[in-house]
Amino acid sequence: MSSKAPSRTRDIRVVLLRVLALNLLVAGAKLIYGIMTGAISMVADGIHSAMDSSSNVIGLVGTAVAARPPDPGHPYGHRKFEVIAALGITFLLFLACYEILTGAVERMMSGSPPRVTTLSFAVMIVTIFINTYVTVYEQRRGLKLGSPILIADSLHTRSDIYASLAVLVGLAGVKAGRPILDPLAAIVVVGLIARAGYRIVTSSLDVLADAVVYSPQEIAATAMLVPGVLDCHDVRTRGLPDHVHLDFHLTIAPDTTTSESHAIAHRVIEMIRLRFPGIRDVTPHVEPPGAAEAMDHPSGHGHAHCTSEPQGRQ
Repeated sequence: MSSKAPSRTRDIRVVLLRVLALNLLVAGAKLIYGIMTGAISMVADGIHSAMDSSSNVIGLVGTAVAARPPDPGHPYGHRKFEVIAALGITFLLFLACYEILTGAVERMMSGSPPRVTTLSFAVMIVTIFINTYVTVYEQRRGLKLGSPILIADSLHTRSDIYASLAVLVGLAGVKAGRPILDPLAAIVVVGLIARAGYRIVTSSLDVLADAVVYSPQEIAATAMLVPGVLDCHDVRTRGLPDHVHLDFHLTIAPDTTTSESHAIAHRVIEMIRLRFPGIRDVTPHVEPPGAAEAMDHPSGHGHAHCTSEPQGRQ
């Protein structure tokens, strides 16, 4: 791991701690006023905001584990634990879906509207502004730091904005004599939150299943720019976007000395890292012409084959 890793981890923790404090403030405002006025919808939304705080705690724990250096039992490091923590946040997203959907159904069946006051609107509007700031801040920092856990957590906070907007629509509906708008808006929110959760799950599973990160054809073509490389094939990438593991096979002319072969391989690595900055670990396999065919190792998904020889020549 580079010296930037401790700094990155520290930056992620600072973001999570700041967001945790703001989420607790928002949740407290909704819960306290909701309990004081007997507004059940605000109490439920306060509970939903409190779930954002729990996701921050999961993020802090997940980041601490992911920051551990490689060890004999985990030679590739612990970065995937960060993805596992992101899946934990997704579970909270789906739990929020269940919470909102259940509340909407109960409201439709009971038909009892919440009490609406001017302060009710003020509390909800202020908390929406705070959550909007938190979402934008956390997402920008997540993109800059390459942290899937911050990006996932920002989506979770965004779901709280949707829930708060649903409460506002419901309160406005009650004020206008149409209380049915409250549960209907909440059901729409469930779909939006579920969509955000689905996006996190698919991206996280891609990392855990070692899906291709960079185009193998583009990496192979980059390797072919280095003089002395006759062939580049079996290109494989996996990992997180900012921490990619790469291995590939290079064919070098048979009369090339061992030291020159290593020098060519190092130039290939430098060229690839220059074009693909997210690549952190590179394993080149240098071989003479015909070695790939002799091993009978066909290229599969995530592999690429480039050659400087014309078709039909070996």
